[in-house]
Amino acid sequence: MRRPGLRRDLAVAVALLVRATAADAAAYAPGLPDAGGADPARAADGAGAGHGATNGNGGGGNGIRWTLAPVHLAGSVSLDVRALKLEDGRRTNQTLVYNDIEFASHVWEPWFIQLRGGLGALAAHDVSRDAGSRFAATSNSTALTGRFAMSVFPISRFPFELQAEVSDSRVSGDTLGTDYRLHRVTLNQAWRPEFGNDSYNVNFEHSRLRTSDGAEDTVDSLRGSALRQFSDHTFELGAHLSVNERSDTDDRSRLATLSARHGFQPAGSLHVDTLATWNQIQLRSGAGGTAQRFGSDTDIRQISSFGTWRPRDGEPLFSAASPFYLTGSVRLLDANTEAGSGALLQSQRLRAVNASLGASQELTREWRLAGGLSATQIAPEGGRRSSVNTANAAVTYTPEGLTLGAWSYTPSLGGNVGVSRSSEVGERRTWGGQLAQGVSRTWLAGQTDSLSLNLTQSLGALHDSQSQRWSRALAHSAGLFWQGSNDTGSQSYAGLSVSDSRSLSQERGEFQLVNLQVSRRTELTRHTSWSGNLTAQASRSDNTQLDPFSGLLRESGPGWQRFYSGTLSYENQRLWAVPRLRYTVLLSVNSQQLETRAAGDIDALRERVTESLENRLDYAIGRLELRLSARVARVEGRGVGLIYARAQRRY
Repeated sequence: MRRPGLRRDLAVAVALLVRATAADAAAYAPGLPDAGGADPARAADGAGAGHGATNGNGGGGNGIRWTLAPVHLAGSVSLDVRALKLEDGRRTNQTLVYNDIEFASHVWEPWFIQLRGGLGALAAHDVSRDAGSRFAATSNSTALTGRFAMSVFPISRFPFELQAEVSDSRVSGDTLGTDYRLHRVTLNQAWRPEFGNDSYNVNFEHSRLRTSDGAEDTVDSLRGSALRQFSDHTFELGAHLSVNERSDTDDRSRLATLSARHGFQPAGSLHVDTLATWNQIQLRSGAGGTAQRFGSDTDIRQISSFGTWRPRDGEPLFSAASPFYLTGSVRLLDANTEAGSGALLQSQRLRAVNASLGASQELTREWRLAGGLSATQIAPEGGRRSSVNTANAAVTYTPEGLTLGAWSYTPSLGGNVGVSRSSEVGERRTWGGQLAQGVSRTWLAGQTDSLSLNLTQSLGALHDSQSQRWSRALAHSAGLFWQGSNDTGSQSYAGLSVSDSRSLSQERGEFQLVNLQVSRRTELTRHTSWSGNLTAQASRSDNTQLDPFSGLLRESGPGWQRFYSGTLSYENQRLWAVPRLRYTVLLSVNSQQLETRAAGDIDALRERVTESLENRLDYAIGRLELRLSARVARVEGRGVGLIYARAQRRY
């Protein structure tokens, strides 16, 4: 006969084994303790004990349950037909069938670990024909796509996110250039303390584009940032490294940046900002291992500190009637550049240091006095060291503006003197003056619309003791600005500015600048609206000339330099009064590619699209979605036309 103590021990062991089927750890819920949950960062010391019963722990347990919540499934199947025509006459017809399944779930609780993913299968049939050819090349292909995302503590102070994706450009249906497959991985970790404004973040991204002809474009990006604040100090640290490689051209770029900033503001009147940066740019182009391969390395390190002081009541130099303002800066620069190919590699290194001190004081509301000292030393490697010391003083008179009927008139007058001593050209004295005047007027149309006009004229003269010549310049500018809105939510803005500067000295020169900005969003009816924005700029400079207004040299350019970018869209959410039938027009133009993968932009397109016009029809019937699109564009300087149709059923 068994003893009761043995049966009791066996029952306890069985109970422990049954309970061990769920792996437990310290329990915690998001939020502060006073909000009903323990802080996850303090779970190790038992601060979150007792909350497990309210988080699906299956009783009065005290730990995490590594169980998967019910999986939510969804998916879609689509049929695409595309007809692509290139500028040289080549045509491509493509038929695709794509099926995609996605899921979403979480581990234990939604705030603990969230999971998302998807899996897709693609089958394509291509028919391509060259210009003027009666023969067509056909091909069949299949591909798999997938994605996965995991968020750990997504609403906490230290969220972690992992994303992985394998996609195909043919799935989106709007590819105009070469088809490609994308492999992308993203890791992101952030952290901030329970109290205070400190924050820390680390991000890594990997992106690889592989075209249908086997060419690869890879970008790796690593980024980190840290912010620490306490008392009168602010510390910021940032780092970024990006590497881009293209297999078809064997081009490679590497961009590295490291910065550290310290801000010190012990009182409201004093502020000191110190910044240290390191920037490195490495570029390689041409076939590797050949003498024609070109490379350039640029390495720039600099430290700069800038301080401002404006005395307050009770401090020296304080005057309520004549405010005093003091600024100072120190900058150290070390730059190294290497460029060339093969044995023709040239390098140059330059070190420079600059210190400046400036002060200004408002003598009255109309008169202001300013002065400054500056010292600069430049030491090129293998060259002669040079130094420049300058001192300058200026006085300006800006009387209160006059009202002439509906117009406002604002004149100003200024004079300046300066002296500089350079190791290269010796001592140089300058003196000059500036006269400026401007008129402006605003017309009101109702309570929300206004039109403003600004006209300015400036005349400057500067005398140089070394050349014993006067340099004169005359500048004019005009600006016309309009903005308005209405009760339906429409908003509009338009601005046009034109400036012209001409040198009247023996060496004549001209500089013109035209800038246009337009933006508007209008709701035409309940179901129709349009919006657009346009920025255009043109400039011209015919020579290099000293500007008496700024003291800077204007560099010449070959004629007019133009830049423009803009978008225009129109949307009708109920075309021909048919519910759920949507018509969209999209127009975009851009003369410059500002985002490139070579510059580390991981979301940039591989091929440059400068102009694009698309007309699109979308119709939804329950879970069935239909789309018909016609698009013309210019890709890498080539004209492309696309007709695209899609039928998609969600389930």
